[in-house]
Amino acid sequence: MKIRKASPADERAVRSLWSYCFEPATDPFFIWYFQRLVHMEEVLVGEEGGSIACDLHLRPYEISVRGHSYQTDYIVGVATHPAARGRGLAKELLRGSFHAAQREGRAFQILMPSAASFYLPLGFGFYCHQWARSAAPEKLALLGKRAARAKSISSADEWQELASVYDAYTGNRNGYALRDEASWRRHIEAALLEGYGALVYDGDGPCGYLFYTISDRKLAVSEMAFSSEAGRRGLYAFLAGHQGSVRECLWYEPLDDTSYRTWPDGAEHCYIENRTFPFMLGRIVDPVAAFDGLSCDRRLSGELAFQLTDAFLPENSGIYVLRAEDGRIRALKEDVFYSLKCHIEDISGLPLGEHIPEPSFTLSASALAEWFFGAADLSELLALDLIRWLDGADRDQIQRLADAMLPKQKNWINEWY
Repeated sequence: MKIRKASPADERAVRSLWSYCFEPATDPFFIWYFQRLVHMEEVLVGEEGGSIACDLHLRPYEISVRGHSYQTDYIVGVATHPAARGRGLAKELLRGSFHAAQREGRAFQILMPSAASFYLPLGFGFYCHQWARSAAPEKLALLGKRAARAKSISSADEWQELASVYDAYTGNRNGYALRDEASWRRHIEAALLEGYGALVYDGDGPCGYLFYTISDRKLAVSEMAFSSEAGRRGLYAFLAGHQGSVRECLWYEPLDDTSYRTWPDGAEHCYIENRTFPFMLGRIVDPVAAFDGLSCDRRLSGELAFQLTDAFLPENSGIYVLRAEDGRIRALKEDVFYSLKCHIEDISGLPLGEHIPEPSFTLSASALAEWFFGAADLSELLALDLIRWLDGADRDQIQRLADAMLPKQKNWINEWY
């Protein structure tokens, strides 16, 4: 199979495959997506016999991880022609997307899975879950408090009010998308194309917003954000105001949210249904580019080495060194470490010795993704048996250093395509 970027001549086939696997060509989202969002150079295709057998779309995003901004690809629309299924072509196309990301300087890619069991063996790891919560609107009235003012969102021109709430909402979180004016306008356009939006205000201005759809007497929120508890309660009250017109409200909140502790009767077992919703996977395609340059405590000093086993991208397997110095994490792969050492010795004439850190533990590409994104720290990965110690490791010292260098994060992201 030949893997390549799509060209304008492929657009008809790309549209056809999307309409077969996802929305029909007459769907308003399909029309908007292909008119406003898709560029053929962002589509990767697998070609056999001159025909497109499979494709995927690489949506460009800027993601904040541990305070560092990364340009990345959000993989959507992974699709295989029905006549070409069952031969592993989608896996090979994904491998091709990983290699393309490496060539273009991407450290990782992200993907929202329809079936995580397909993607986890390819080296993806979950980095974000959300709470999916549902309740009858009259029950939400027990948790809400009417905002000082509320209004419908009617235009992408209102993006700045939403952005102020979003920036406050993501202020202490990790793994979220960085949105500029253009991305906000696209985001609002798409949400209003499929449904509705609302803003709530307190005395200081906008404090919460949500986008939602109503179908079959069910109100489903696609995004909800607030800058204060007053904003959250104002949004709950807005949802509760749909008593009589809907029988159920469904909404999503970050997994780190613990507001249920303050709800009457605890709410969880009484009138709020609460479940985890697996939202986003991440795949490290270049471990050095991912870790190198991340911030850490300036007082932290030390190094650790680990062995990565990457079955799907075997060229990534090997020993990696992370060193904390001057408030930054420096990352090297061992073969690069040797080459750099030899280069410095050659140009300086000074022998640097033979000190190359021995790896203390081994882990898979999936576990590496969870560690990098902060879904878990090293201690949690050890407890889950996703990391195996190697002989001779100073376990207590390495564990303390690793948890200080790369602590667990409050992850949240809410991009659907």
